[in-house]
Amino acid sequence: MHQKIAVIDERTVMIGSLNTLSQAWTREVLVTMRGGHFARKLLEHEHAELFTRSPKCARCGGMSIELRRRTNSVWFWRYYDTVCKTGPNGRSNARKQDIRVDGGRS
Repeated sequence: MHQKIAVIDERTVMIGSLNTLSQAWTREVLVTMRGGHFARKLLEHEHAELFTRSPKCARCGGMSIELRRRTNSVWFWRYYDTVCKTGPNGRSNARKQDIRVDGGRS
């Protein structure tokens, strides 16, 4: 299952495979659960606090940042501010910074 998780108001958790914009002919599921303890544990398991603290770009100081994941499952911040994105040749030179989770492992 390609899971989607939404935690709303620190008590309501929506989890499943459903894309909210899916076509009508897909077979997907979405379960809604309520419970503060479960919501907190899920946020902790998914490293939510770490992912909400996006750092400023060390090159330009900008905050134009997106969260990405490589094919090897390593999460990273990608800075896409125009100052950092475009090199002298006009090609993308976006700065990337790996995110360290689980006590130092990526």
